[in-house]
Amino acid sequence: MTARRPSLATQVSRAVWWNTLFAPLRLLAEVLATLVKLNQLSQAAFGLLALVRGASNLFGTALDLGIARALPKYIPETERAGGTRAARRLFLLVATLQLAILLVIALGLALSHRRIERYLQGLLSGEVAVEAVARAELSQFVAEFHWLIIAAIVILLGLGALYDLLMAVLSSFFRQKAWNSIALAAGLLPQVLVVIAILALPDRWDILGVLVAMVLAPAIAVALAGWQVWRLQAGLEMEPGPGLLADLRDGLRDLRQALPPGFVRYAAVSYLMTATDFIASFEFINFFNSDIRDVSLLAAGALLVRMALSYLYTPMVGVQVPLFARVRQGEGGTTNGAYQSLVRLQLLLMVPGGVGLVLLAGPGLLVISPQYLDAAPIVWVLTPCLFSESMLTTAHNALMVHERLGTVIAARLMALLTVVALALWLPAQFGLIGMALTFGLARVAAGLWATLAGIGLLGLRWPWRFTLRVSAATAVMGLAVAGMRGLIGVPAGEIDLVARLGLALQLLALAAVGAVIFLLALRLLGGLDPADRAQVLKLRLPFQWVIQRLI
Repeated sequence: MTARRPSLATQVSRAVWWNTLFAPLRLLAEVLATLVKLNQLSQAAFGLLALVRGASNLFGTALDLGIARALPKYIPETERAGGTRAARRLFLLVATLQLAILLVIALGLALSHRRIERYLQGLLSGEVAVEAVARAELSQFVAEFHWLIIAAIVILLGLGALYDLLMAVLSSFFRQKAWNSIALAAGLLPQVLVVIAILALPDRWDILGVLVAMVLAPAIAVALAGWQVWRLQAGLEMEPGPGLLADLRDGLRDLRQALPPGFVRYAAVSYLMTATDFIASFEFINFFNSDIRDVSLLAAGALLVRMALSYLYTPMVGVQVPLFARVRQGEGGTTNGAYQSLVRLQLLLMVPGGVGLVLLAGPGLLVISPQYLDAAPIVWVLTPCLFSESMLTTAHNALMVHERLGTVIAARLMALLTVVALALWLPAQFGLIGMALTFGLARVAAGLWATLAGIGLLGLRWPWRFTLRVSAATAVMGLAVAGMRGLIGVPAGEIDLVARLGLALQLLALAAVGAVIFLLALRLLGGLDPADRAQVLKLRLPFQWVIQRLI
């Protein structure tokens, strides 16, 4: 038996509330961290760090095995069927399996250290006069400390896997307050440690300091997540039994009993999804760039889009899969009702947000770092792709929970085939823009396939009337922002810090005006349907009285 928990509606409302409350703080942390890296490090150094992070995610994909995506579904089901000890045994079993795989990956990287060094030196050998000194210093660093780069990748792998497992447990029980607190710490700590490393260490050693920060920050986040999971377990009623080692031994002795029915199949499909997600990402595509500057530009543009998208998606973080799982278990509502509520909320945020990002990307990059202004076209092509994919993926989550795995496999294979097909043509024709379109369009293709399948198999219905209203209001907002954008005073020539701050204030004011115009236009066009309005108000979002007046 577990401790009695609030109703499903109450749990989801709390999750959305905490997600929304912490959103500005998490965005501020990510913005500050990005600003520090883009402005204090050379493009070569930023590109190298992007490759380190990409390598960590590459091998992390191999390590994941679909477990991180499967746990939010199977922990609640396992706890419901077998109690908290069964859920704990499942956690210990998958953690042990990932540790064994991590050791194999670490050995392979150690044996390949010379090949890794030659690859990095090749990226730094391009003839770019503006960063010749920075490239030479970084080349020497790679020659002396490539083994340290490999060690950082291995440690990041282990910490990342454990962090995902612990956060999946918190998400499964709708502990969004703890989840967001830890995510906020994980976002703030790298920024603080990076600044310390840059200010305290000579230029030649700043990259070393950043590598240490990249390892230390997730280590602290893992400790915080572990403490919260321990507190969660202490708050649940647990039947008496043997200790952790005995639970693990029993699980290894009888895997069929320890693993819930369908877990392996679900995790395998989730693994395919994780692998195709990574293949259809800038981090994977960046491995095919031949110069470190191209690596940094693609990473900067994609990170800006992903940063904006993650902020707008914040209310749905950790909510979709547990919500669909509990609805399927009969705890309230219907699958189509949950689907439409999630899609409407995303449309309300992402359609105007995406248009605003495209319109303000150029001056926004001038504020962030003028040396990355060439990344603006990457933002223009990635924003519609990634924002659309995010909304289309809602049907994918519903299909996963309902175990329509054949359809999900087809969608992920669609993404993989699209990447391969586009990669043979687009990069050669359009360079970095072609690389961005390669993984962006692949994501859209997979999401569209999943949405069409959800309509046919689960009876999902896209909220077309609301989509038209939001689109019309966004068009009004877009025309107004495009017209007012010409009033922004963009400095000519060298842009100093004061000019960038002034430009930032103008962009913030313009964004605020655009948001007001959008809400007014939406209200004049009819706003939300009565049922939609009641559903939104039931979520008990922050600033409820303001939302009630606007909708």
